[in-house]
Amino acid sequence: MANHLDHYKEMLSQPWGKIQYEITFSQLAHLENLDILDFGAGFGLVSQFLSQKNRVTAVEPVPEMLLADDHQTFTKIIGSLEVLEEMPSQTFDVICCHNVLEYIEPSQRPAYLQVFERLLKSSGRLSIIKHNQVGKILQSVVLNNDIETALDLLEGEDFESLSFAQGKMYSLEDLEKMSHMTIDNYLAIRSFYSLQPNHYKTEKGRIEKMTQMELAVADLQPYKNLSYLQHVWLRKPL
Repeated sequence: MANHLDHYKEMLSQPWGKIQYEITFSQLAHLENLDILDFGAGFGLVSQFLSQKNRVTAVEPVPEMLLADDHQTFTKIIGSLEVLEEMPSQTFDVICCHNVLEYIEPSQRPAYLQVFERLLKSSGRLSIIKHNQVGKILQSVVLNNDIETALDLLEGEDFESLSFAQGKMYSLEDLEKMSHMTIDNYLAIRSFYSLQPNHYKTEKGRIEKMTQMELAVADLQPYKNLSYLQHVWLRKPL
């Protein structure tokens, strides 16, 4: 576990980690004066950002991650699905579940999504950030020149993660079927950045310029179908 956490911390300090959160924060910045659950909160970066204008509860099973920063100002709960099952129905306006479901056994995912729906208020929204098969294949071929991995991903094989366990992707159609909620929209995260050589990414001002470019195409086709990650917004029925 220690090695995984060290690798994840290192990723967050790199330009590709920083731009990912800059884009994410921009796509969440409109949320204000809401009750928000951040499930699988990790080191609490999204929770801390959202807590500036909202009431945030973060749930994370790994204490070494969630309790790493004593200065954060949101409610922290160590646990997983069992914690959610004890919470009252219709508690939250928004639930965030970012880069989590890939690492949950596929047969168990509907149970998590069912609990999310129960916890959302009427017409509440679920924010999912997920890996995108097309984007990961493009990165494997273009940036990494790793044809073998790309072919495996094309066949639906698990992907390797140095920060977490092996992951298995799911499509937008899979998500809608599992959740029984309606997809309002989905946005791109890292349409271009995952295809650029890494030596460009440390240039002064590069993150700011590329964040501007990424946000400009985040809600446009075909870019959001080619991005490395997709930010999906689902809505609970009335």
